[in-house]
Amino acid sequence: MSGARRQQATLPTVVLSTILWAIPLAAAAAVHAGDQLTVTVYEHPELSGPVTVDTTEHISLPLAGTVSVAGLEPRQIATRLQNSLATYILKPGVTVELKSQQLVLFVSGGPGGTLIYQPGENLLGALGDLAPKVLDIPQPDGSLKGGDLSDIERSRLDLRRVGVVRDGTPLGTFDAVQLAAAGRGGPLLQPGDTLSLVDKPNQIRVDGDVRRPGFAYLSDDEPLRDALDQAGGITPTAATANIQLHRDASSQLVALGDTTFNQPGKSGDSITVPSAPRINVVGLVTTPGAVALKTDTSLLSALYQAGGPTKWADLTKVQVMEHGTSTPYDVTRLVHGDTSQNPSLKDGDVVFVPEGHKVDYSGFFQTMINAVSIFRI
Repeated sequence: MSGARRQQATLPTVVLSTILWAIPLAAAAAVHAGDQLTVTVYEHPELSGPVTVDTTEHISLPLAGTVSVAGLEPRQIATRLQNSLATYILKPGVTVELKSQQLVLFVSGGPGGTLIYQPGENLLGALGDLAPKVLDIPQPDGSLKGGDLSDIERSRLDLRRVGVVRDGTPLGTFDAVQLAAAGRGGPLLQPGDTLSLVDKPNQIRVDGDVRRPGFAYLSDDEPLRDALDQAGGITPTAATANIQLHRDASSQLVALGDTTFNQPGKSGDSITVPSAPRINVVGLVTTPGAVALKTDTSLLSALYQAGGPTKWADLTKVQVMEHGTSTPYDVTRLVHGDTSQNPSLKDGDVVFVPEGHKVDYSGFFQTMINAVSIFRI
């Protein structure tokens, strides 16, 4: 063997991998969930081997960690792995080969991603498989909460306008609600078909003390309360009164059970759910401490939430302290219709019930609660 041939045979692996990358490769399809890949890291067999694209379209490799491969071709994945490994290996050479590809349906809009294709699957069947992704509620074992077509119907997605695209050509737009009502499954799907999803037409802004603030989307016939459901519902600390509804350039305060929430939502509506004021009630009450006024923010409500006065409490000299200023109130005058003695409280206020020496107001308080018709809990 000549010196030149001996030199060629002993080229470093790094140089060899550079030469391999210079060879043009045929275009490859992007990988997706369920695909089986073979990763080879030159001179590092401990990092090489088969990997599976998981349901979130990530792969895991020692040293490289968890790497997103969504929408990438094998060669692009190799480049991403090289970049991840470069911190630990000098000029790593990586190749990625697609060993097997899962038959899938693609989802455009909504949660996006892919669905595993089931032979003979129709449109309604595929939408049912999509329900856990739409709900996106993780369970303790890491899986997503199951669901069905009715769960999607209550979501932001418009099941009356579901498109199917095959090989770049639209097959049509289908009303999945009508198909389900008629007991029909819709068109049969083929591997590689795309489900095209759109949002319902009315966009509602939901802010404040809800689990997922943001936009909700309703159909023309869906009640406004469904917007709160799409936002995950109110939190345990939310107030159920004084919810602000902004509509048609005007605002109003409504309670959660108000009939307004039974009316259809309108595009441009905005709902803001306030947090319940927390009031610290101290002194001679049954259970001193912080109380949350979810439905009624009055002084009487705070006293009621604290269990009412004890035997020697003086209800004629109850103090409400706000920002260091103390204001006395005679709560007993409420039985005579003096509502000025039942002020609305604000978050952070302190209510102090002093001791009295002549009158047992504990029984009187319960009588007053029953008598004052304006009082709401």
